[in-house]
Amino acid sequence: MNQKGSVNVLLMILVVVLAGALGYVTLVKRSAPAEQLTDSQNAQLTALPSLPTACTDQQEGTPVITSLSSYSGTTGTKLEIRGCNFSGFEGDKYAWVENSQGAKGILRGEAGSTDKLLKVTLRSPLCEQDNSYNGLPCTSYLTLTPGTYKIYTTPWGKKSNEATFAIK
Repeated sequence: MNQKGSVNVLLMILVVVLAGALGYVTLVKRSAPAEQLTDSQNAQLTALPSLPTACTDQQEGTPVITSLSSYSGTTGTKLEIRGCNFSGFEGDKYAWVENSQGAKGILRGEAGSTDKLLKVTLRSPLCEQDNSYNGLPCTSYLTLTPGTYKIYTTPWGKKSNEATFAIK
């Protein structure tokens, strides 16, 4: 074999080895592990009933949550709550987040919220009262800490079903 033929054979072997290595890395590469919930948080999430898959939109109807855009996250997570009948008096759109001790804080609907979609951000601390119409300052706050929370809405004084969210 001449020198030019040997170089071609070596280049072909190099290409095959590189392609094999690239294929191996692609197939074996694992995504970063997700943050793990504690056993207690997992038990609480799986013990709750599943959310309904549909609802009927009615003026002043009972609110229904069908899904959350995420079921766990950190403080600062932007969350979309889907369902129906979320608009209250004068079109108010808000939800409540409640900890395991029963303390709750208000999540105000953000721009783009509708009767079927509430866009909220899990900020901390949250006011424990809805002072929308009385003009009074908030006097007590809920600080969001890691744990499992209930999320629900109460337009027209009608409470929706509860969805569960775990704060990491």
